[in-house]
Amino acid sequence: MNAPEMWRERRRATRDRFCKSAGGLLLAWSLVAPLRAEESVKLEKMEITARQVDAARERLPVGTTAYSGDFMAANGIADYRELARVVPGLFVTEQSVDNVSLNLRGLTSDTGDPRQQPRVSVFQDGVILGNAHGNGVAIFDVADVAIFKGPQPAQFGRGVEGGAIAFGSRRAVNANSGELALGFGDYRAASAEVTVNRVIVAGKFFARVAVQALRRDGYVTNLADGSDLQGEGRVAVRTSLRWEPVAGTTADLIFNYQRDHTPSIGLKSAIGVPGLPPIDTNPYTATNLNRGSVLGVGRTILGLTSIVKQKLGDAWTLTATSAWREVESANEFDVDGSPYYLLEPRENFSGRQVSQELRLNYDRGGSFTAAVGAGIFYSRDTQTALLRTDENTLWTFITHTPPPVVFNRRYVEENFGEGRLISGDVVGRADYKLSDRLTLGGGGRLTQEGVDSRYQSFPAPVRGNLVGLAATSGGTNDFFKNTDGQIGNSGKFGSWSGQTDARYALNPQLSAYVTVSRGRRTPLLDFKEITLARQKHAEETVWNYEAGFRGASAGGHLRYDASVFQYEFEHFQTQRVVAPGVTAAFDGGRARGRGFEATLHAEPMRALTAFATYGFTDARFLANGGDGAPQLYAGNTFRLTSRHVVSLGGTATRTLAGGGAVYLTPLFTYRSEYYFEDNNAQNGGILRQGGFGLMNLRLGYRAPGGRWEVIAYATNLLGKNYLLDAGNAGGAYGIPTNIAAAPRLLSVKTSVRF
Repeated sequence: MNAPEMWRERRRATRDRFCKSAGGLLLAWSLVAPLRAEESVKLEKMEITARQVDAARERLPVGTTAYSGDFMAANGIADYRELARVVPGLFVTEQSVDNVSLNLRGLTSDTGDPRQQPRVSVFQDGVILGNAHGNGVAIFDVADVAIFKGPQPAQFGRGVEGGAIAFGSRRAVNANSGELALGFGDYRAASAEVTVNRVIVAGKFFARVAVQALRRDGYVTNLADGSDLQGEGRVAVRTSLRWEPVAGTTADLIFNYQRDHTPSIGLKSAIGVPGLPPIDTNPYTATNLNRGSVLGVGRTILGLTSIVKQKLGDAWTLTATSAWREVESANEFDVDGSPYYLLEPRENFSGRQVSQELRLNYDRGGSFTAAVGAGIFYSRDTQTALLRTDENTLWTFITHTPPPVVFNRRYVEENFGEGRLISGDVVGRADYKLSDRLTLGGGGRLTQEGVDSRYQSFPAPVRGNLVGLAATSGGTNDFFKNTDGQIGNSGKFGSWSGQTDARYALNPQLSAYVTVSRGRRTPLLDFKEITLARQKHAEETVWNYEAGFRGASAGGHLRYDASVFQYEFEHFQTQRVVAPGVTAAFDGGRARGRGFEATLHAEPMRALTAFATYGFTDARFLANGGDGAPQLYAGNTFRLTSRHVVSLGGTATRTLAGGGAVYLTPLFTYRSEYYFEDNNAQNGGILRQGGFGLMNLRLGYRAPGGRWEVIAYATNLLGKNYLLDAGNAGGAYGIPTNIAAAPRLLSVKTSVRF
């Protein structure tokens, strides 16, 4: 079966799998939700607010940055990039919805390889978004977001090696409300968002529906046909049902749907294409990608999550979280970033995951609290890649000479990769209050995993004429030699991660903490790029040491926190170019990161709020490995990691005579220089971005009672030119590409609440 047929078959199968999975989860939900329904236990209702987010954070002995949904809306935070601007230590690059790079304190998760697990995890309503193709979800109608720094062995249903971004959606509540927001802006931007919350059965059953639709033309022009690149196009729907049959029981059922259809990545060659006529390489002018409007990304995400909480007496609470999720994406892009038909790939990705977690919490209000849990997680991710070229252009590029004869102008070959993971986890945590001021705690996780990796390279439909020119070619293929059917590599692994910590209350408003934690990453099983021999990469482990404090003024008008950290890696897995066009995973050895982070939130008066953040991160490979030998990347800093980041913002509000209000929200951020690859010297060391500052500004009017509102806002107000990413897949072939970040964008939005 060829790639297009496989794609159509997956699309058809998606509907069947969704119906089966949705039916199964609905049945489980209906069976578990009435648990202990005969008992009458008072349930304390709680809505998430900024103050409650802060209160929950006070109890966590880890570096954490948390914001309410109201804070995010007030500051125009609607994607990962804007979130990173107010979170010290978080660095984000969104090339497209299908390719989001998340970096937390120097630890990056951006591989699209279906066989590799992330260092930085994303959770939506407690459920991990397990692959890079599907973690770029729409951020709308959120109740809160929390960014956890360092290993999190016991916080979530899956172990977290380097940190996590956790979004909580707004749940259905016992109230009737709604909101409609419409917006428009330059580059033909248009958006609509509607949220409706309704009471189905008073005090028992509620429903909430949130819909977001948006589009924006790309800010990069493609001269090939006048189409655009780096645009947006999305429709997302979230439906939330809540059932409270009796006091002490809550059951939430959350359905997520997202469909993205966007222009492609605005790749542009940074140095031209050696051997071929020179081209414009200015990253901030129009590009010229020969296939024009054919380039683009299509992606569909479906997800269903069930969360049932049951009070079991005065001290015990049982939570059951069940989830199913599926991601399908197709991405046409231009690796060489030039008008030449040289490296023209298409990637089709399909990912499916199912998980179940049970967690039992004990809290009688005394000195001792504890939680134990168990979970199972299964994922199957596949990726089919088509790589196309004009063999005449490829010959000239590789040999710098004209082709001796006329070769195939539309050569194509295909390969397939698959990764399967099934894991079982047992997790626990306990805290004991030794005195009114001192609390000791710790937690751990035991994990047993089965990993299965597969690969197949199909014979080219028309035999290649350039077999042997590339190091990986062979058989009938120019790029990747064909295999005799699928080849496999599998294994079973047992591991542990853990944390121990102490918290000390210096006074009612100020507390300090210290923590030591160990994280790990599932070993990578794959195949050597040239010989296709099976290989196993060592388990990557990290020890994290952190100390910090959190405090507030007596009236709560000033909140602050600061922390210092150091983490130490063994077997840091990274990549290197081993031959033209061949990027290989390899063990980078020992690495270390250390830094300082601080945040300050102030409300000096009712009409003024302000905040500031600062982060210092020094994350690099050590000079020598465990055996004392010099390391290949000795002294190199990690990809996307700035040493210094600063953000300053706030909101000034002026109440008018009629009861309405005008408000102004500026946000300034500065980021020092950073590299785009762990190999800082790759492509002559040009893959770097110098330090720069950005300014966002929002000006709004809120009607009396807050019934309607109008906001005008600008991102990158000063029109700063900077790079979104550089190097990319073309860098492995010696033709690195640049991607320009968005210029100044102006928009207006009006909203009505009902």
